[in-house]
Amino acid sequence: MNEPHPPAGLVHRGLGRAEFFDLAPEQFSGLPAILTELAREGRAAFSFHAPVLRPDFFPYDATQCFFLNEDSARREDSFRLLELTLRVARELGAEYVVSHLTYGKSDTRDAATAGRLAREACRRFAELSRAHAIPLDIEFAGYTDSFHEVAAFVDVVGPHAELGICIDVGHTRLGAMRRGRDYLADIAALAPRARSMHLWNTTGPDGYARHHHVPLHPVQSPLKGWIDLPATLDIVRACNPDVRIVFEYPVERITPRIQAGYDWIATLAARPVRKTTGADQS
Repeated sequence: MNEPHPPAGLVHRGLGRAEFFDLAPEQFSGLPAILTELAREGRAAFSFHAPVLRPDFFPYDATQCFFLNEDSARREDSFRLLELTLRVARELGAEYVVSHLTYGKSDTRDAATAGRLAREACRRFAELSRAHAIPLDIEFAGYTDSFHEVAAFVDVVGPHAELGICIDVGHTRLGAMRRGRDYLADIAALAPRARSMHLWNTTGPDGYARHHHVPLHPVQSPLKGWIDLPATLDIVRACNPDVRIVFEYPVERITPRIQAGYDWIATLAARPVRKTTGADQS
């Protein structure tokens, strides 16, 4: 077996909250102190992005999951890992958990199989959410060739009240560009079930190395290729004004530039909700 991937150890701040992903054991043991410090910043609520911890049975990159993999043993490993995160989240008082469903590099290439496995995964996600009494949001990404349509994703999540959608704006934008789709139309299709959001910026796949999980800032204009965050938030908040917002880029300290991005989004999220459509770009 290959050497295990080192923990990502990510702490993402958000509006009144924080989210934790793939913590190292020492980080996890120090979580109470981290939560106290974040509460002093006004970020008392928190969530977990699965996996929050990776035991020895899962040595892969933490972004990797096997829910749509044809190997049943690997699928079961991903379910075990998710259940660990849900159990810990419930024990520690997290508001909710976010999980991926797809991982383009190892998902089945057969569309019918992908659809069947996605439906089965969401049924089990809902069962686990009920068993551990904690909400579970499923993050959309369009990188899997056999399962990338927004309508198909909404259809497999839709029947389960326990499940919501986490809109990751960067992944949604990159997926839309890759598939030749309208990004804001994809956002509009996801919005009715959206309970949480991951915000970061990108100018697209050509700038991936430089513009991946870029911290937000109000100078990032759609006219220069950046994601249209005002329009995005208008669309989502028209369906859920209280959507939970996480800035998915870790920072060692909150610089004036980072704070400007936080303040920009806070201002957008405080605007009166207005009805809009995916074609309405502000």
